[in-house]
Formats: sequence, structure tokens, C-alpha cells
Amino acid sequence: MVEYCVYWLENGAPMHEVFSNLAAAEMYSCAIRGKENVEWVEVSEEEAIDLDELKDMFPDDFCGV
Repeated sequence: MVEYCVYWLENGAPMHEVFSNLAAAEMYSCAIRGKENVEWVEVSEEEAIDLDELKDMFPDDFCGV
């Protein structure tokens, strides 16, 4: 499963937000770029962890979850 992350520096502090589709991430990144004190913005495509797949791989580690 793919997710799209927007990373930015605002007043020197690292920030991020996660989106399920690229269009939403791009729109958000445009809004962030327009803010004052934003030094850098990047959109990244990342592979999300599938918890069901992990549960199948390690059933003893997911007791009652």
C-alpha cells in the first residue's frame, strides 16, 4: 500500500502530514509553500506497513490486536 507524505520545515521545526493519494498531498504542499516561515517542502511516495500482513507473518506478536 502506498501513502504520500508531505515533509516541511516551519520555523526550523520538521513537520509532516500523510495522505492516501498524491493529488491531496500535492494540494497540501502548495498550501504549505504559501505559508510564512516555511523553509523547505517535499512530497514523498512511501510504502505503508500493512498490519494484517505483519500479523500473518508474526501471529504470536499480535495477541488480541
